[in-house]
Amino acid sequence: MAKKHSLSAHQKILLLLSTLILGVGVSGLPEHAAALFDKPAEIAAPTPAKTPETPDASPPTIPLVAVPEPDPVETYRIREGDTLSGIFDDREIPASDLHKLLVADAEFLSLETLHPGKTLTFEFDENEDLEKLTLHQDPAREVVFERQPDGEFAHRQVEAETYWSHEVRLGTIQRSFYHAGMEAGLSERQVDELGRLLKKRIDFRRDIRKGDPFSVLIANEMTGDQRTGRYRIEAVTLSAGGHETNAFLYTDGNYYDDRGESILPAFRRWPTARHYRVSSPFDRNRLHPITGRVSPHYGVDLATPVGTSVLGTGDGVVTRVGDHPYAGKYVDIRHNGSLSTRYLHLSRVLVNKGQRIKRGQEIARSGNTGRSTGPHLHFEFRIDGRPVDPMTADIPTAAQVPPDELEGFEALAHKRLTMMNVSTNRARVHAQSTGPQNGGES
Repeated sequence: MAKKHSLSAHQKILLLLSTLILGVGVSGLPEHAAALFDKPAEIAAPTPAKTPETPDASPPTIPLVAVPEPDPVETYRIREGDTLSGIFDDREIPASDLHKLLVADAEFLSLETLHPGKTLTFEFDENEDLEKLTLHQDPAREVVFERQPDGEFAHRQVEAETYWSHEVRLGTIQRSFYHAGMEAGLSERQVDELGRLLKKRIDFRRDIRKGDPFSVLIANEMTGDQRTGRYRIEAVTLSAGGHETNAFLYTDGNYYDDRGESILPAFRRWPTARHYRVSSPFDRNRLHPITGRVSPHYGVDLATPVGTSVLGTGDGVVTRVGDHPYAGKYVDIRHNGSLSTRYLHLSRVLVNKGQRIKRGQEIARSGNTGRSTGPHLHFEFRIDGRPVDPMTADIPTAAQVPPDELEGFEALAHKRLTMMNVSTNRARVHAQSTGPQNGGES
């Protein structure tokens, strides 16, 4: 039997070293070269076990998640029950910015009442601080509050071009003037205004008869092809019991009949029983006495002692009652036609929102509430929403159209009557052309 060759210890060591060197060399060869050897490339020398002293040179890759940039502009539609402080809290806008906005809005009260459906636009800078706030009041108007270099906000009114478009509403009384007005397409507010306008001339319970016709001329404010929501009733004619009553809106904001006599009681120019000193006049470019900033003063300040009776300057309806941190306690009143008044810094309010008031009725007591340099009454008068100087403006303080303006008033009244009569004739022609056919009575 053949004898097996035995290796010496020295030979065994040499063979082991050769194997190790060969294994390392093969593992470093390219894949096609490693295939020439008995051992495949994928089972090359094992990787040493990891230890805390030998950290992994290639840590696992963590996927990057894109973080969205904050939107610099956000628009919010106001909902029922919203408050300005709540809207600001939701956006983490600091209360200090809200206070600065209220300071800038003290002369205007644009932000005091939030109407559902209106929108607010917030614009933020690169630090996510509020830079601009815009209140979109209607399709033609925006109120903009912009941050100034000193950190305060400034108020700016932006208005698009507008014009007035006329429409005539015709009706015939069957049940009541209210129902007839609604069926003619008038709004509830418009019917209410007409009732208050004509009640001095017509007893709606005793004078109205079934079949009495009426016509109403309404001017709607437009911008482009959109209505802004503002309107004015320019004329109305109502035949009650065979007697025709007409009312025409004149340039002073009051209504007069076809003879130029006032339909409503004349306005008071002063909201107090006596004439107090004007401590700050109407001024569109006034320097504010506290902030030193140019801030329009859209009313007059009367130096009234605290507790002085404040009187409504004309018949109307209370539209707002509030307590503003800077304007103080205040009252807004809408009068017939396009007139409204406002009273600020009151110590006490004696009327409620929605209440009807009479000319000369006590509505409040003057005071020193809000931000004020001393006791006074701030009084505003507006025509078509635009502030005018109540001490000098052409407001209806007379019981009839002045004699030197009567000819112009009569021409205006004739033009409006013609517009309503044309619509009435068209309605009659239409009714006849669409009446019963086949020999039926029309």
